[in-house]
Amino acid sequence: MRLSTKELQALRVIIGELDPAGRIYLYGSRVDDTRRGGDIDLYLQASRPIELKAQLRAQYRLQQACDTRVDLLIKNPAQPESPIHQIAVERGVLL
Repeated sequence: MRLSTKELQALRVIIGELDPAGRIYLYGSRVDDTRRGGDIDLYLQASRPIELKAQLRAQYRLQQACDTRVDLLIKNPAQPESPIHQIAVERGVLL
């Protein structure tokens, strides 16, 4: 897993404020220690509905804190699961 201590701490704080009971996964290229670069792909299994405005605010804060592009994928409880959600859980790392 290629996240610095600073990035990991920022992720936990910002996502914790968004949904303390949600489950957050890191997936994509940052899971592979042999690769370089790449954005940070996050998947949040939300415990409650997250409004779009709150999602965008959290994504902006993450990008500022990590100084790189962050893709934040959120699955709200009532939303049906899609293949990307399954891939994020199966190939990702629970943070």
